[in-house]
Amino acid sequence: MIEEEIRKIAFDLGIDLIGFFSVESLVECLPYLIKRYEAGLITGFEGGLPKERINYHHFFQNAKSGIVIGVSSYQKLKKPKDDKKRVELASVSWGEDYHAVLFHLMNHLMEKINENLIIQGKPAVNYKAVVDNSPLVDRGSAYRAGLGFFGKNNLLISQTLGSYFFIGQILLDDEIAFRPTQIIPNGCGDCRRCLDACPYQALGEGYTLDPSRCISFLTQKKNLSPDEEKRIKTYLYGCDLCQQVCPYNKDLKKTSESQFWTSPELAYPDIEDILVMTNKAFKERFGKTAAGWRGKKTFVRNATLIEKNEKKND
Repeated sequence: MIEEEIRKIAFDLGIDLIGFFSVESLVECLPYLIKRYEAGLITGFEGGLPKERINYHHFFQNAKSGIVIGVSSYQKLKKPKDDKKRVELASVSWGEDYHAVLFHLMNHLMEKINENLIIQGKPAVNYKAVVDNSPLVDRGSAYRAGLGFFGKNNLLISQTLGSYFFIGQILLDDEIAFRPTQIIPNGCGDCRRCLDACPYQALGEGYTLDPSRCISFLTQKKNLSPDEEKRIKTYLYGCDLCQQVCPYNKDLKKTSESQFWTSPELAYPDIEDILVMTNKAFKERFGKTAAGWRGKKTFVRNATLIEKNEKKND
């Protein structure tokens, strides 16, 4: 398989970024994973020990090469100007669930690749696609493939898409002929806008994360301590504060992936609707989003805490 052919197929499908990586263990990420693990700075969502998370063959024994894709999620939506009390959903949960969207794109990409191989008289390749649903470090694969650099906010930052893009990776049981990857150098410099924007200093001095101080994690955590409850103030799910201030996220183009498009009314729901929401209403409104997995109970809890914390500040 040749890189140029795969790139053309990917861009014809509307995939914004694509890169290729070798499947030797992701040792460049191991020191950071071990440091966080030993410091107890893990969320519980990682799903594996550090050495397991860097081993591609642990998840696909026959892996010989890898493809990683990036799809823009950016759209700028302003809170509706009305008399309703509105809460916020982070952009990660706008529109259709990115897991489903990227899985569809990657499977479609592989179908086209295999069609081309069969036309050339070659056997189809077997593969395994992953989107945030395995312990593998997707940002590590994307970094190795040259899609971006790690920012101080721990997000991968692309020169063209900023940090507003979703990552999917494919492990294949065949080789790909691709040019050596140019690793993108870190571009944060002395900037500390993301560090200062986090109200609870979850990012420390950069390239680290204390989950107990991270609003995004706390909105998803099942059981909160009294101190953690005080940090739920505006976001119903997730948090975009460290992304919104990043210079690399200025003047981005709206995503061309229409399945991510949403409306201000859905991005900033009325808190009263959340508090009285039925299970049926939750499934209809949020069931197909990336936030739907957390369930109505957590949404209602977060809305209740937002109201409670606002009253305390009055």
